[in-house]
Amino acid sequence: MEPTNDSTTLSNRPPAPRPTNQIIIGCAVIPLLLIIGAVSVYGYFRSNAASRLTVPAGQVALVRAEPDTSAPLLARFGENSQLKISGRTADWRWLEVEVWDDQIGWTLRPLDILVWQLQAPETAPAAPVTDPNALETVAFSEMVFIPQTTFTMGSPPGLGEADEQPAHPVTLSAFAIDKTEVTVGQYWQCVQTGTCAAPQTNTGQLAADYLNNPAFDNYPVINVPWSEANRYCLWQGKRLPTEAEWELAAGWNAAKGAKLLWPWGNSADGIEANVGETSVSEPVPGGTNPADASALDVLDMGGNVSEWVFDWYKVDYYSVADDTDPVGPTNRRGEGTGRVVRGGSYADTTEQARTANRHHKEASYGYPTVGFRCAQDG
Repeated sequence: MEPTNDSTTLSNRPPAPRPTNQIIIGCAVIPLLLIIGAVSVYGYFRSNAASRLTVPAGQVALVRAEPDTSAPLLARFGENSQLKISGRTADWRWLEVEVWDDQIGWTLRPLDILVWQLQAPETAPAAPVTDPNALETVAFSEMVFIPQTTFTMGSPPGLGEADEQPAHPVTLSAFAIDKTEVTVGQYWQCVQTGTCAAPQTNTGQLAADYLNNPAFDNYPVINVPWSEANRYCLWQGKRLPTEAEWELAAGWNAAKGAKLLWPWGNSADGIEANVGETSVSEPVPGGTNPADASALDVLDMGGNVSEWVFDWYKVDYYSVADDTDPVGPTNRRGEGTGRVVRGGSYADTTEQARTANRHHKEASYGYPTVGFRCAQDG
């Protein structure tokens, strides 16, 4: 047998057929399937696109009269608020949203919400309808300086509640306190920086949009828990007043060297304050009732809204309280129960507006009758 030449044998074999069918599939069918898949995915997301805007965490939706950052401000909404989308600009930069009473405004689309996540028709901006009472700028509170003072804190036997006794002398270092309560507009400035959280609910006794509508910017802020009130004051370079500081500012008459039963005096008769029989049953702008002024010229400490102070509450704290710059009991082993709330509100009786009267509330909630003011070391 002759030896086989492998190279000759291989060269005589017919060439393998070219994979024509595979090429057709690879060049035409697979791209077509990819296109169909992409269209299906797009269609799925578009069909599930939202017609509501949920404000992302840590952000504030500023709703304006026109799609322009210089347009008048109509409303503000904090994180997790939901707004119905009714339109958009061509570039999707602005969303048209419904606020209240069929009023329409414009807000910038949050950058972390992509266009395909939303569903809205392109809309031409309508002529704006603005509230003439809306405020463009908000001033911060004037403060009243109070020098170092020794006064009698609490109530004597036979007057007031058990937690107001015993009456005891207290010496306070010099400090300053806001002349009026912190307003809606002032508080929202802190929210817009990301420092403070938006109020826990938007509704007030006065209106459903009380805490969103700039028309109420001069009214006291409410529905804010103690922690956010404290955070606001710290943002301002201030702090919440102690219970003792609040009582001194509300009731001490330095000229007479005596403490008054109410901020305005020792009788509640004939006094126009937003509390008791003269209450209008809702908050009013700070300083609306000039008669509700303390001898130290601090306003609205008898009525309008009650106020958070720094201290934890303890029913018998006065029997063990420090006599110099007291800051309340600790919150250990149940010693303090909730935070102290001072002053009367539009929902309280005149008796509850006495300068020595003490309330307390769970600190983690906001309340429609509770606001706050800030203080500062002198």
